[in-house]
Amino acid sequence: MPATRSPRTVLRPGPRLRAARTLSWVLLALMAVQAAMGLGVPGLYPEQPWAVAAFRGNDLVTLVVAAPVLAVALLASRRRASSASVLVWLGMLHYGVYNYAYYAFGAAFDDAFLLHVLALVASMAGLLLLVTSIDAGAAALGVAGGRRARVVAGFTTAVGLALVAAWGGMSVRFAVTGALPADVMPPHAVHLVYAIDLSLLAPVFVVAGILLWRREAWGAVLAVAVNASGAVYLTVLWVVGGFQADAGIPGTTWLSPVAVGSVLACTAATLALLVRPHGPRGGAQATREPADATPSQSCGLPSQHHPSLGAFAEIHMAGTRRSPRREPDSMKQRFFSSS
Repeated sequence: MPATRSPRTVLRPGPRLRAARTLSWVLLALMAVQAAMGLGVPGLYPEQPWAVAAFRGNDLVTLVVAAPVLAVALLASRRRASSASVLVWLGMLHYGVYNYAYYAFGAAFDDAFLLHVLALVASMAGLLLLVTSIDAGAAALGVAGGRRARVVAGFTTAVGLALVAAWGGMSVRFAVTGALPADVMPPHAVHLVYAIDLSLLAPVFVVAGILLWRREAWGAVLAVAVNASGAVYLTVLWVVGGFQADAGIPGTTWLSPVAVGSVLACTAATLALLVRPHGPRGGAQATREPADATPSQSCGLPSQHHPSLGAFAEIHMAGTRRSPRREPDSMKQRFFSSS
């Protein structure tokens, strides 16, 4: 008799997943405490007015947007690990890494310093453990393909390349001419922004966009995560502009078209990939994966591929003896032609 297999799930159970979940709850608690301190403790940040306004605006978004989104994703993934809940969870861990890198390396030494470092460590460790617990092939089945994926792939790649061009171009100009970027921030703060954006943000956008364009499972995973993370952090930039405007910083406003438009664009990209990913007539049939080979199919030899390679490695398995009616290219075409 052919061996029976459990259906693939988005998350692989095990100690790494349990550790990722525990660290994510720790991060959530640190977010709430740190942000509440930043908003409620006068003089917590011994900074210049522009920086105080920036950190306080950041704290507000972390408390009322990032932390609730992380909590909902954790609870939803605990009940049923769907692609949406898991990939948004991954995005919020990326937000934690990116956000707390600014606090840990950019803020002056203050009473919340250890909270900032702990939040950064919890974010990084949780991100690594969660990534290694995700079955990318299974997760990609809950992400839209077809035209929507192509549009999001182009947008995601363009965002990353725009950051590289802007910050890299200004850095090259400084190296050639010695002209520092003209900005509301002093040069040392500009240096920090460029370093973190060019190392933790732009490469993820570019890689996610390219992989999604190439119809790779990890492209679907990363594109959802980085756009969700980007939507929340761009909300930070929007609110920070308002806080700085209230503090009297020249050239800042609550109604920056670039900030508002960027938030809406990343939010739309995330929703485009997650909402009704298989269209109005989609469903299980549109995303059904070929079964793994079993020893009985190969004269008792091991399975012809490892399931952890994801859905896109499995297209080579379609049309085996146990599924003779399946078209060889059915997996890739059915997954990515949906919209």
